[in-house]
Amino acid sequence: MVEILSINHHPAWRYVKNQNKLFYLLIMKKIIFIILIISALLSLSGCQSLWYLFLNCVVDIAPDRFVFEEDDKKLSIPIVTSHPLDKNNYEFKYLIVIIHGGGLNAVNTFETGQQFIESLKMPKDRFLVLAPQIIEGVKLEEKGLLFWDQRWKGGGMSLSTGLNKDLPSLSSFEVMDRLIDVSIKLNPGIHRIIILGHSAGGQFVVRYAAINSHHEFLEQQGVSIRYVVANPSSYLYLDQTRFHFNSTGEILITSQEELKDCPSYNKYKYGLEELYGYAETLSPQIIRTRLLTRPVMFVLGTADTDRNWSLDKSCEGEAQGENRYQRGLLYKHHLGHFVKTSLESQHIWLEIPEVGHDATEIFTHPRFITELKTLDF
Repeated sequence: MVEILSINHHPAWRYVKNQNKLFYLLIMKKIIFIILIISALLSLSGCQSLWYLFLNCVVDIAPDRFVFEEDDKKLSIPIVTSHPLDKNNYEFKYLIVIIHGGGLNAVNTFETGQQFIESLKMPKDRFLVLAPQIIEGVKLEEKGLLFWDQRWKGGGMSLSTGLNKDLPSLSSFEVMDRLIDVSIKLNPGIHRIIILGHSAGGQFVVRYAAINSHHEFLEQQGVSIRYVVANPSSYLYLDQTRFHFNSTGEILITSQEELKDCPSYNKYKYGLEELYGYAETLSPQIIRTRLLTRPVMFVLGTADTDRNWSLDKSCEGEAQGENRYQRGLLYKHHLGHFVKTSLESQHIWLEIPEVGHDATEIFTHPRFITELKTLDF
């Protein structure tokens, strides 16, 4: 009797099938990687439709909503909170607002905020932790939900379409103002606010620190604010000068001849020309004064030197340095020109050794925690 072995069960055929599966998996991974690269490049070059299509597929929307009214219309943004925003709590002493990066993931960002609180080794019931989600290009069929384009990092105005076609247009910075106001009103024991942002969140926080008109108002109420800016891809320069490192590590002024191929290098959000959104009604001098006199902690991971796809590689970004760590050092040099002595400065610069582009590692690092506790707790 001859045994007939089906080709589907033959060991050699199973090997071929397995190899084919591996081959197709590798091809799919390459395709996804190429789509990510193309989407990022199109986003940076101003062609945002594919990038927004990608964001619509991958961005998880936070479960809760911060709801407020404008022109008799209810508006909202997604948010993750440690305590309901519609209930009073007299035990809170500290408000922690942590801003997500370019991946727009408020849930993960909130988890980083929780780990930050644990690292402080203080009673958790003293802290109200908020992780707002500033939606970029993701349009949900949800009435009143605000969303923005990439200019949310500089206080740009919200967009409207579909169900939300007739909504009022608000700056992302104005929404931050309102979130803080509601938090203080419902939790009158709060006397200290810390706003943290990493990567794109750091871009948001450094510009909010320089531009918001709420800082002094809160101080008059006995509430102090500190801004923590970690590893952003770009900074807000206060004049037209730019700097670079030479081959020996010296910091030199970049000549206008070297900048001629990037005529927009000093436009907002990189500089103070052609201001938009929340900043549009302010003079450059007011913005300079606000940034230089407000308490900002700049945190740099010394290993954040990759030129990966998420780095701002526009000519405006490249004018600020080759990578995030270098851009931070050059910005520190830039701000130093506006301060006569270190005693006059409200800024603190902190380097975290051997840490790269990782928000959780930055905000839970012992060096960062020790410095912040010395200042604020």
